[in-house]
Amino acid sequence: MPAGVTEGDGQAPAPPRRCRRRGPQPRPGDLRPTDVVGAFFLAGGAFLLAAAVAAVVQWLSPWPWGLWLTLHLAFVGGVSQLVLGASQFFVTAFLATEPPPRALLRLQLAAWNAGALLLALAVPDDRGALVWIAVALLGVALAAWGWAVGLLRRRALRRSPWATRWYLAATCFLGLGLIAGSLLAHGTPWSSGDLLAAHMALNLGGFFGGAIVGTLHTFYPSLTRTELRLPRLQGPTFFAWCGGIAALAIGYGFSVESLVLAGWLGLLVAATLLLVNLAASLRRAVAPLSLPARLLGIAHLFLLVGVGLLATLALVHGPQEPFAGGWRTAAGTLLVVGWVGLTVLGSLLHLLAVVLRVRSGHTTRMPAPRPWFDVPLCAAAALGVGGLAVAQAGGPAGLGTVARPLVLLAYAILAAAVAARALRVVTSARPSL
Repeated sequence: MPAGVTEGDGQAPAPPRRCRRRGPQPRPGDLRPTDVVGAFFLAGGAFLLAAAVAAVVQWLSPWPWGLWLTLHLAFVGGVSQLVLGASQFFVTAFLATEPPPRALLRLQLAAWNAGALLLALAVPDDRGALVWIAVALLGVALAAWGWAVGLLRRRALRRSPWATRWYLAATCFLGLGLIAGSLLAHGTPWSSGDLLAAHMALNLGGFFGGAIVGTLHTFYPSLTRTELRLPRLQGPTFFAWCGGIAALAIGYGFSVESLVLAGWLGLLVAATLLLVNLAASLRRAVAPLSLPARLLGIAHLFLLVGVGLLATLALVHGPQEPFAGGWRTAAGTLLVVGWVGLTVLGSLLHLLAVVLRVRSGHTTRMPAPRPWFDVPLCAAAALGVGGLAVAQAGGPAGLGTVARPLVLLAYAILAAAVAARALRVVTSARPSL
């Protein structure tokens, strides 16, 4: 029936309206974006739970590979899957298209989980052939992810180049990081430079960092119910971040001091540019901030402080100083516990709530802000992480005694909230691939 005509009202047709082109409407049995993010989040959450168990075992009875296994389960099995799932969720939304085919999503999940598990078994036992098989499986998952994103771009109803640039760059860095990690696992001699530092730059900064920084350009305005105030800054932020990661990886991998210094400065510039956009969103926010919005804002401050600290150390004392003694531990606390940790927990809280709302037919409301609870919780997390980093960098020893329980308390409360929402997803809104 022509636009503007109401069936049976007996009135003359109204002038046709020009409607915006709409994406394909879901049919019963079709995949929804929340199915994608939910499936990856549940698989990643299982690895994060396993990482927590490994951390407790390592604390009670340390063994040589305990710390490595904890980090591997948390980052390769856990956080990486969160990034892979969230990236496809956001790209689908940005490009106004339907999710990737089930076959590609199942291949990603099967290959990534098999590779992560096999690597966890092969590296401690020094089984060289199995390490390469595990890396190959992870590579297959990345290739399937790239194919899926390519399909989304070709089927897009909306042009949004930045929807994929950050994720594609981050995944390229991860591929290089996997190669460097496999060489480290095999004990391959590397006399050209510091291969471990290059590996960390590619994985932590290139993959996790690139995905987080890129996503925040749209995710944080959504959390604060605003729009990206200065979109023209996204281009310089992208090139500063990616150029900085590439310079760090090459500089550390091949002992080129000038590239290392340029890399740290590039990351500092990118973090500062992103802060400008995040601050603009905060200024325009009219409603009370949600807990995820508060957590992600605090997390970015830890990124800025951590990168600023490392850049200063590299400039004043040389490129190796950021990875020496207490400075390395303090920077790790700021960037891993403060930045990545709070970002992951805040994102999970929000996106799991979205999954519950969509799967319930929008009858479930999004959690309302609770300033009386959210503000003290965020303050405990911020003071705990900051105080612990200061103590690790040579500050008062008593500060660490106070800060550590604050970190543990804040993380326990946040992890419990995430676990409760994940359980609701599993029992009442289970995604299906």
